[in-house]
Amino acid sequence: MIDIANVKGIVASDAIADMLRKYKFVTGALFSTDASDDYTFQDAYCDLYRLNDGYSEKFRTQFFYLLEEMKRMSNISFREAFERLREVSNENVMPAASILVHTINPRFAIWDEILAKEFFKLEIPQDGNPVERFCRRYEDFSDMFYAYTNSPDGEKMVKAFDERFPSAEIPDVIKVGFIICHMEDLEN
Repeated sequence: MIDIANVKGIVASDAIADMLRKYKFVTGALFSTDASDDYTFQDAYCDLYRLNDGYSEKFRTQFFYLLEEMKRMSNISFREAFERLREVSNENVMPAASILVHTINPRFAIWDEILAKEFFKLEIPQDGNPVERFCRRYEDFSDMFYAYTNSPDGEKMVKAFDERFPSAEIPDVIKVGFIICHMEDLEN
């Protein structure tokens, strides 16, 4: 059970307003810019999605080339993004793959390891084909995240967000994600 006063305090914070501003900029600019060479877009994107944390410059460069290539695909899948990013990197691409597919189609949830472990008790299985393990776990996470968004706690978060930002016009799952992300930041 969430503390609604805490949620309302988080939603009222400048940090949430800043995240929303960056999100709206990135989603608004995506199809009118070349993501592979627009450094203003890339800076805002990396700041919003924390791609500067734990990813090399080479990886980020390849990420934006792939984003530009894939942004016009109608049937993008997490698996395809995951496999393509693994081709260019030995880094943990699960969060980046989820960010990539979410950017193109906001119905995809953004993988967050802390949320997966703490909220949903999900761990990445250690046995089996890595692509299969990660893709299966992402699907489990997405299902649980959407179920949480539609739960009474998730609905309270959405309502608090909508009261503060009535014209935000972003998916409910992003509203909940912003709040949870900020809750994690406060705990760390």
